[in-house]
Formats: sequence, C-alpha cells, structure tokens
Amino acid sequence: MGVGRLIADPNFETAEYAILVTDAYQNRGLGGVSPTTASTWPEVGARRVVAETTSDNVRMLALFAKQGFDVATDEHGTVKVSKDLNPS
Repeated sequence: MGVGRLIADPNFETAEYAILVTDAYQNRGLGGVSPTTASTWPEVGARRVVAETTSDNVRMLALFAKQGFDVATDEHGTVKVSKDLNPS
C-alpha cells in the first residue's frame, strides 16, 4: 500500500519525512495513519523535521498544516515544509 520513512542526518539536527502511497491507495487517508507521523518524531531525537511535496498535493499539505509545519514554496513550485521539534 505504501511506505513512510523518517531519516535523520548523522548529528540528529534534521530528519527528512517521506511517505509514498501507491496509486491504487491514493486519497484514502493513509498518509495520516503512517507509523512515521508526528507522534513518533520525538523518538528519533532530531531537532527538526523537513519534507517536500508538490503544490497540487492538497491532502499532504493539509496534513502538514494540521501538524504545525512552516510552509514555503520555492521558485520551481516545490513546497518545502519544516517543523522544529525542540524550540528554544
């Protein structure tokens, strides 16, 4: 059906969040029930989580907004999101 990953850099400063759901299971809410959702991120020990998506991926953008991510779109239309896990 899909796979979710949260991969931290060697210093645990940043972890990249990625989820891929096969076409047959798109638009069923699986991105929000992945084991690698916000509740597991503190366990990784990273200070910040980042991810990228496209501007037409409205369901994923809504999930990022619900989880409190900062959102920015670059000059190529790629949406980059980030969230500090241990704000100072």
